[in-house]
Amino acid sequence: MFHRVTYAIGSLAYFLSLSCRILFKRLFQPTKVHIGILMDGDLGDMVASEPVLGALQQKFGNVAIYWITEKRYFPLFSQHPLISELLDEYSLLVARFLLSWNPFTQFYFLQLSDFRKDPVFQISLQNKKADAMGIRLNNYYHQYNLLEISSQLADLGKLKGQPHLYVDDQELRFDLPKTYWLVHCKSNAGLRDWKDEHWQRLILDAISTWGVHVVEIGMKHPLKLEHPQFTSLVGQCNLMETMKIIQGASFFIGLDSGPTHMANAFQIPGLVICGEFTYFKKYMSYSGFYQESKQTKVMFNPAGRADGLGYDEVWQQLVALQENK
Repeated sequence: MFHRVTYAIGSLAYFLSLSCRILFKRLFQPTKVHIGILMDGDLGDMVASEPVLGALQQKFGNVAIYWITEKRYFPLFSQHPLISELLDEYSLLVARFLLSWNPFTQFYFLQLSDFRKDPVFQISLQNKKADAMGIRLNNYYHQYNLLEISSQLADLGKLKGQPHLYVDDQELRFDLPKTYWLVHCKSNAGLRDWKDEHWQRLILDAISTWGVHVVEIGMKHPLKLEHPQFTSLVGQCNLMETMKIIQGASFFIGLDSGPTHMANAFQIPGLVICGEFTYFKKYMSYSGFYQESKQTKVMFNPAGRADGLGYDEVWQQLVALQENK
């Protein structure tokens, strides 16, 4: 009970402070349209939604755009030229307060109902606009990609567009070869993963066939693989470093994940290994390069999850991509 009280008081105090700060900004910058965007909890969704920023600027002209998320995600958009300020969400209760009342000229919540739940009060965030449009967690991929969902929630219609990311000018602390391939083998929940033994074989065959150096990124569970042309950086990179490593790759192989959306934003040719996910047997989460380019293949297991894809069919797709460069 005491924890709930302190959590509620802290969240309310933060919400009031945030609201006052934005209202003062509106007072001293009356010609600007102050736009708040609430979106948190999934890197891939955030990257995929990036074209919304340019479309909002086109729609409203003189804007100040504030993206509200957890501090750990700030590097994703810290260098973005269209974002005036990144705001700490602080807690899910603050998000609930903002959904009831907010200090912005325009405010958009770009996630679906029940995507996130307050860990203290066990109450899910609800998006009334998405509910009214009939877009829910059990059907959203049946009709739309991620950008089309977020752009509709931002009153922009169904956008098409190429996401973009921006990095700072600090040098990487990792000594990587000038040319390398990148692999991302583990998703957060494990539902989208391919088998480790397939990954290991694929990497060794790629090294043998094309003489490439392969770098693995991710947060946990690195592959148990040792080779002079293989480098594992799993668990060693912060978000900005991860973005730079992805940007520097010549080819990317991964799952349907946040790093894969980043590879799409940097337009890195690649192979994406997919399969059935929750309610969806097949879907397209990307817009732009990974949806349209012949340098990229998003392949699906038609009979189940990604871990059911055989090695040979993935290898054949990889060979085909290399031959069609």
